[in-house]
This record gives sequence, structure tokens and C-alpha cells, in this order.
Amino acid sequence: MLRTSLILAMSILTTGGAWAEKSATATTRTSSDQAAAETESQQFARSRLMAMAGYLAHAEKFSVNMRAGYEVVQDSGQKIEFGDRRHIVVQRPNHVRIVEMVSHGGQSGMLFDGKNITMFDGDTGLYAQRPQPGDIDASVIHFVRDLKMRLPLAPLLMKRFADELQRRIQDIEYVEHTDILGKPAHHIAARTKTTDFQVWITDSKQPLPLRIVLNYPHQEGQPQFWANFYMWNLSPSFDKTTFQFRPPADARQIVFAAELVPSGDPQATGTQNQGGKK
Repeated sequence: MLRTSLILAMSILTTGGAWAEKSATATTRTSSDQAAAETESQQFARSRLMAMAGYLAHAEKFSVNMRAGYEVVQDSGQKIEFGDRRHIVVQRPNHVRIVEMVSHGGQSGMLFDGKNITMFDGDTGLYAQRPQPGDIDASVIHFVRDLKMRLPLAPLLMKRFADELQRRIQDIEYVEHTDILGKPAHHIAARTKTTDFQVWITDSKQPLPLRIVLNYPHQEGQPQFWANFYMWNLSPSFDKTTFQFRPPADARQIVFAAELVPSGDPQATGTQNQGGKK
């Protein structure tokens, strides 16, 4: 049977959700130290990357489509690529809706509506819901770190995106100026402690990502994740239903797996009767 589970919380910054920690590590070089040691080309690459991150962080609302592919190393050692398409809409300070269509035809999604975090699965009719702790940054951290859920490229949604990139990048290079993706773009390559990544950023007044490629050199088989972005809209129109969740009549609410009490706990039976695993 093919294994489709991927590294938890794929992100530009690191794996396993470590980017969601609230405090900075003392071992990371300061921005001034990095800038002093970088060449003019590296400084330009960093400036373009920070411009992109800052632009997204300050966008009050946006929508974008994303087509992604990721490799999963099988027990045999062979890499198999899976994929999905996502439609992402964001309205700050606290609204996000992501609808995912996976390669086998199924559809699922995630919603922050300002009050609750909701995950829903259109194939099974199951959904899980928890109170939303605050703005998008707080909700993303809670979703990944506390609820142990996967949210590819989650930092792109966050206001702290630029600060996290600045803090964690250990090496950066300007690769080339190219129009291979249909628009003039800056191709940049960088490394963090755990992830090698490349990003293509539009050469325009709106520095938006067109493509991102992530490699995990320390993971088994060095798997890769890629995402192409298209149909960016920085002034989308949302109606009152955009961020509403109305479960179908036959839908069944369950709990997030992270909420389940260990089976050895005397209260476990009562908790599990309230819903199954997600």
C-alpha cells in the first residue's frame, strides 16, 4: 500500500512545526551579521525575498490558487509523487479558507472564521472544530503545534513571515532573472537549518511568489515539495458565505486526534464516545 503521509507541516522555514515556537533561538546569527558577510548578489537576493514576505504580510486580503506536488519515500525506498490543488483566500486579521482537491479526486478544507477552526472532509462527511485562539498567526501556530495538523507553506499566511525568514535563513544566493514561468521573475535559492528551498518571485511592484521548491536533505530519501501559484488577486470580493461553514445534513462532527485522551486514562472512554479520530 502506498504511503501518502508527508512530513508534518511542510514549510519554508523548517519541518515538524518548529517555526511555530514563540521564542527565537540564541544560536541564529543576527541580521546585521548576515548582511555584513554577504556579497552584493546575496544581499539583493535577500532584499527580494524580504520584499515578497513583507508584501504578503501586509496584504489585508488576497486569494490565490496553488498546484502542488510532493514526494513520499515508500518502504521499498522508491519515491512516489502525489499532488493536490488548493484555493486559498485570506482576510486579515483572522479569516482564512483553504479548499484542497487531492490527486485521487477527494476534497477537503480548513477554515478560520474568527471564532472557530474547522477541518472538513467532503469524501466522508466528517468535520472537526475547535475555538479559534486569535488572529491568523495565533491560529496557524495553534493548528500546527497544538492540534498537530499539516498546513503546507503555512508561514505565507502569517504577518511574522518576514521576521521568521530573516532569522532562520543561513545561506542565500541569487540564481538568475528568468521568464520561464510566464512572467519576469527573480529565482532565489536559500537554506535554513533543516530545509533547502528555491523561490521564483515576480519582478514587479507586487513581489509575489510564482513557484516554491522545498527539499529536506536530512529526511529519509531527501523528499521534495513544490508549489506553483497562479491567479493571484490582491483585491478579491468576499460575501458573507465565504468564511461560513455549514455542514451537510448527514455530516458528523468528530474531534481532532490531538484532543483524544490516551487509552490508559480512566476518562478516555467518555471522551472517545464524543467522536472518532481525525
